[in-house]
Amino acid sequence: MKTYEIKSILVPIDFSSVATNAMETAIAICKRQLATLTLIHVVENTYVLYPPEAGGATGAILPEMIKQANEVLSHLAKKIRLDHDLVVNHIVQSGNPADEICRWALHKEIDLIVLGTHGASGLREFFLGSNAYRVVKNASCPVMTIPGSNRWFDFKKILFPIRMVSNALDKYDVVRPIIRKNGSSLQIAGIVKKNDSTGLIEMKALVDAVRNKIMEDDVNCDSEVHFCENVARQVLAIANDKKPDLIVITATLDSSIRDFFLGPYTQDIVNHAAFPVLSIRPEQTKHTANALQGLLQGYTIKQEAYA
Repeated sequence: MKTYEIKSILVPIDFSSVATNAMETAIAICKRQLATLTLIHVVENTYVLYPPEAGGATGAILPEMIKQANEVLSHLAKKIRLDHDLVVNHIVQSGNPADEICRWALHKEIDLIVLGTHGASGLREFFLGSNAYRVVKNASCPVMTIPGSNRWFDFKKILFPIRMVSNALDKYDVVRPIIRKNGSSLQIAGIVKKNDSTGLIEMKALVDAVRNKIMEDDVNCDSEVHFCENVARQVLAIANDKKPDLIVITATLDSSIRDFFLGPYTQDIVNHAAFPVLSIRPEQTKHTANALQGLLQGYTIKQEAYA
């Protein structure tokens, strides 16, 4: 069975309590996985697009903003190294937060991005849903979103929803190192559209396939199959009932007009879950990988520091 390794974790930092909460979760994961932690702060360049008389900053101010952010982030990285005995890198970059985070994740071959949700502060709307979803949608690695409402340092109970989508079982290979290091139990939830009798038969077979995989790892698990009208709402309802430490979903790129107005599956869960969500995209195709590499064309590094 394929083993996915989590050896490098990237955490976006806007110096808010929500970002700090996500960072503490990432630190706990790094300790268990013996992973390297990288902190990234993005200075939004929208501040320099307006003249001073319009209330904006001039281009001369951007380097100073980057310098100040680098000093603060450098101090934070040093403190984490001393307190937790981890290898900690830090990056300060200007640009669009979601784009820069995805670029750096690809550039540094990051294995996992951990980011806070429902915050605002320095990155404005980044932590408020749609932009967090942009990272989930475009990142080259799995993304774990951490709600700012609570703190999570381990993942003993994992909710594992299954839909009838391609590569539905790939996400188990990615979550295996988390299960192993946390001694986790799994709640498998097969989700079938209401009145879909054929889908029910196929889902039961898929759930059995997942259970067979999990038996190889001697993991404690339960399984249920649910009928529903809205898949995302059903997953959120199950989560509210089971109160897991982590929800693991396959992040598919829902793009139809109907999905846009109703709210895509992945975006609905990332935006509204009261628990951490690990979003795992199906394995990259060559075309997608080439498109991600294109993000690095003409890319200039602003500030970077390593332990």
